[in-house]
Amino acid sequence: MAELPLRNEYDHPTSWCLKRWIAMKIELSQYLQSIKEHLLMDSNSEIEVIRELEAHLEDSCEEMQKAGLPENEVVEKCLQRLGPAKTVARQIYEAHNQGTWRQALIAALPHLFFAVMFALKWWMGTSWMPIMFFVILIFNF
Repeated sequence: MAELPLRNEYDHPTSWCLKRWIAMKIELSQYLQSIKEHLLMDSNSEIEVIRELEAHLEDSCEEMQKAGLPENEVVEKCLQRLGPAKTVARQIYEAHNQGTWRQALIAALPHLFFAVMFALKWWMGTSWMPIMFFVILIFNF
C-alpha cells in the first residue's frame, strides 16, 4: 500500500510533537524566569535552585504524560501543582536563607547593649564604652 504524500511539513506527526515540546519548554522557561526574578539569592545558589526546579518540573511533566494526561494539559497541571511563581520563590528563599545563630546574636547585640546600659544605669557615664567595644571585637572574630 502506498503512503499518502505529505501536504506540508506541519502535517507530519513528528513536527507536531516537536512543536509541542518546544512550546512546553518555553512555558516552563517563562515560569522559571518568573521565579528567578523573585528570588533574592546570590547567583550561584539561584542557578542551582533553578536547575533543580527545572529538573523537577520536567520529571513531573514526563510522569503526567506517561499517566495518560493529554499533551495540552500536562504543563498547565504541572505548574498548577507547583503554585504561583512568586509564592514558590518566597518559599525557596525562606528555606535557603536561614541565618545562623551567630548572625542572630550579632543582630540582637545592639538591643542587648542598650538594655544592659539602661538596666545598670551606664548611660550616665562613659565607662561602658570600652566594655562595649571589647564585646564588639570578640563577636567580630
